[in-house]
Amino acid sequence: MLFTTLAVSRLQPLNGNNMRYLLIFLFVSCSFLSFAQEAEKEELIIHKIEGKEYYIHVVDTGNTLFAISRKYAIPREEILKANPRLTEVLTLGDRLMIPLDKITRRDLNEAPDIDGNFLIHEVQRQNTLYSIAKEYNVEINDIIVANPEIEDGLKRGMKIKIPVAKIKNSTGDQEYVVPAAASPYVTHKVAPKETLYSLSKLYNVTIDSINMVNNGLVGGLQEGDLVNIPILKNYKRVSIQAIEDVEFDSAAVKKAYKVSVLLPFYLDLMDESNELEYKKAQELNKELYNKAQYAIDFYQGFKLAAQEMANRGLNVELQVFDTGKDSTTVSEIINSNKLIDSDLLVGPLFLSNFLQVADFAKRNKINIVSPVKLSNKVLLGNSYVSKVATSEPIQTRFLGEYIYDSLRFSNLIVVYPDKFQERKRMELIKKQIQKTAAVHQDTTRMSPLREVYWNPKELWGIKSKLKEDELNVIVAPSDDQSFVTRLLSSLNSMNGYKFKVIGLENWLNFENIEIDYLHNLNVHLVASEFIEKDSEENVQFIAAFNENYRSVPSQFAYLGYDVASYYLSLLQTSGTNFELMLPAETMQGLSRKFHFVKTGIESGFENHSSYIVRYRDYQVIKVH
Repeated sequence: MLFTTLAVSRLQPLNGNNMRYLLIFLFVSCSFLSFAQEAEKEELIIHKIEGKEYYIHVVDTGNTLFAISRKYAIPREEILKANPRLTEVLTLGDRLMIPLDKITRRDLNEAPDIDGNFLIHEVQRQNTLYSIAKEYNVEINDIIVANPEIEDGLKRGMKIKIPVAKIKNSTGDQEYVVPAAASPYVTHKVAPKETLYSLSKLYNVTIDSINMVNNGLVGGLQEGDLVNIPILKNYKRVSIQAIEDVEFDSAAVKKAYKVSVLLPFYLDLMDESNELEYKKAQELNKELYNKAQYAIDFYQGFKLAAQEMANRGLNVELQVFDTGKDSTTVSEIINSNKLIDSDLLVGPLFLSNFLQVADFAKRNKINIVSPVKLSNKVLLGNSYVSKVATSEPIQTRFLGEYIYDSLRFSNLIVVYPDKFQERKRMELIKKQIQKTAAVHQDTTRMSPLREVYWNPKELWGIKSKLKEDELNVIVAPSDDQSFVTRLLSSLNSMNGYKFKVIGLENWLNFENIEIDYLHNLNVHLVASEFIEKDSEENVQFIAAFNENYRSVPSQFAYLGYDVASYYLSLLQTSGTNFELMLPAETMQGLSRKFHFVKTGIESGFENHSSYIVRYRDYQVIKVH
């Protein structure tokens, strides 16, 4: 076994009085806190998968199972049999295996002549452009371009050119021709426990190149998936056993890992030995004091997950640093060289502090995690950074997709105050709706998106756009508590209308909203986190947290637990180079999903997961 079962957690840099105050807080109740360009034309190429030959059909707009079966002259049942995960409802971009042995196709009686970059085909009786294109796996238009004379029709005995490309096999000792439209990929069917890392080693290609030719592998890598593997000139397939050996011997995979957690505990503020300073801190730094409590909650959840990972064989040492908000303190931590042998850095929480440590992480090739909402500036030019909190633009785009998918035929009204940020959100939503419609090439007309500038003294602007016989969807992309409170109060007073109000995550924290309004108006919110309170996993977590800390876990405790569970699992399975695996390794935590997308070739990874939640029976439930 690669990892031992012993786990050690320690607070190395914190000692003396500071340690004492931190431990007090840890055990008391705390307050809530492009490699290759895709061909634009269809490519009917033969792929060998598990010893059998298939075409790979990529589902396009308007495709149905019936239409695909007609196209390939294959019974629908055979397509379903070859694709056991397939349902009657197809998803844009799905890759379907079309078994060749179930297709009626005409074999060539003899090898055609080759003329330069063309095969020469002699037209037979009953040949059509479609049948010839299918026979050679090329586009009809490519044949017409190479043979302008056939625009007047095909004639028996006519010799026409079929565009091809000359390639060599992997050993370079054989040259043969393929259709010019042939894919520069091989198709791999994902086996159990295979990862992007193992595939990259198997085919001697980079993980980035696999992601690029598979549209980022949205949703992650799953057993049974069909994945394009770009073929390099020096392509050499190695055995699975060789891959396992590489992983075991790799310096990235270690017997024990050191994880450094950098959080603003503000222990100096908690030193009650100096009563004057303590009271002053309470008065002048109440906000910072609360953030210290957030940090403690986060660490409690993180440590609990680390203990659980230890029971699964992970040997991890936790090293904790109190950063405060002072950049000088962070510089001292960096200059002390206590971070240099870290395998993972978590935090700091403040932007300026995080950028300091992130620069250190980049220079020393150490993965670093931002657990809270920070500007995407932290991702630029640093591929070792991953940001857990979903950014507002990603949430706004998710909201636009939800509106298009579920509400586009309702009476859509956007209401916002005259503020720059509100207008910016509204424009993002409109653009995402338009983008989603374009992707689906939807020919049906959706309801127009009516915009209303909020005027609390005059409600006619809203009321004039309401319809009594339709669902009125009020989209209010605002984080202005005063505006949201007044809007909901006004809508609640309008009788005779059916409403659904769409808002933002931070509405959950607004104190002045009547909870009855949230129910009466069918309020739906986009959120980066959601806790399934009655789930077995959550019940167990609450019990374990209470047993260890004699308190109820806060929002930040859930965050710490999820972050530790995800990243420590990555260390255990993929080693210190796990950043290569991030786009493929998705996970549903207790409070959030992890689905990372690389933001640029030399930049970091952003979590793109969001939820739609609503109020029902005075509880928050997940809708989407």
